[in-house]
Amino acid sequence: MHLFGLTAATVISFGLGTSVRADTNGIIYLFSSDSYRHWQFVSDGVMGGLSTGKLTFEKEGEINFGRLTGDVTTKNNGGFIQFRANVSFDKTVDQGKMIKGVRLTGRGNGAKYFIHFRTSDNRRPSDYYSAEFQSGLDWDSIDLPFLKFKRSRSDKSILLSGDKIQSMGVVAYGREHIADVSISEIEFYY
Repeated sequence: MHLFGLTAATVISFGLGTSVRADTNGIIYLFSSDSYRHWQFVSDGVMGGLSTGKLTFEKEGEINFGRLTGDVTTKNNGGFIQFRANVSFDKTVDQGKMIKGVRLTGRGNGAKYFIHFRTSDNRRPSDYYSAEFQSGLDWDSIDLPFLKFKRSRSDKSILLSGDKIQSMGVVAYGREHIADVSISEIEFYY
């Protein structure tokens, strides 16, 4: 089975089912009422941190979105909350396509947030690729080419490659603050 030129395996490995549409420009994930099956909330509590928060899936008018809210604290060596999903684009390479970046439709409380990608090159939980974005109070498009992503640890000369991505996180990170960020659409573009 094919979906606009992409194999069903690409969609399944992204774990997103019918919320995905693809065309010659990229792969687009739209949040829906069943998004809870694919996204998980994670806090620094997994390593002893004290940040608190939650992930909710909401709808305003015709817009479905995932919303991350909480209190980020650096106490006890903490400092993050996030929502993340497993992703894979290895089948797009087989079809001669290379993902070059990610475009989000989002809004927030005016604070800075991050997108984190983990790849097959990342060996430890603290090793990931990261790019920041500024949230606005209104829905807006946020374009993050992979060239803007920096590796957190290990060999920083290895650049982010779409075919190696294994997971994606929307992250509130690194400082004391109240987090409130919503994402309605994620597009991985060629």
